[in-house]
Amino acid sequence: MVRVLKEISPMAKKTHTCELCACKIIPGQKYVRQTCLYDGEVYDFIMHQECADLASKRKLYHDCDDSGLDGDSFRATLEEYVHCNHYDNEARKIDSNWDLTSYDIVKKILEEIKKEIN
Repeated sequence: MVRVLKEISPMAKKTHTCELCACKIIPGQKYVRQTCLYDGEVYDFIMHQECADLASKRKLYHDCDDSGLDGDSFRATLEEYVHCNHYDNEARKIDSNWDLTSYDIVKKILEEIKKEIN
């Protein structure tokens, strides 16, 4: 099982790649860095703050195996959400407003969740 040893939210000084959405974290952008322990190995897991928020809000960490949430599973969840909520049956395709990068989809989903709550 993955154990989070430390979590910080620094400002990026260089470009990183988000482990969840696989998009860039750019310099000056706040992100989440977790130092984790799994199977005797210590490693850093880096992600956009928004990706971490969405994973938490959608309880994606609860459905993981012992190795934790991975990017493929996260992105598959994004695709499923978009297909279930923004598929145009008449056109037989995803609404063109959702033809975005994974990171931009995360931000739009968070906006929708926020609207649902209010």
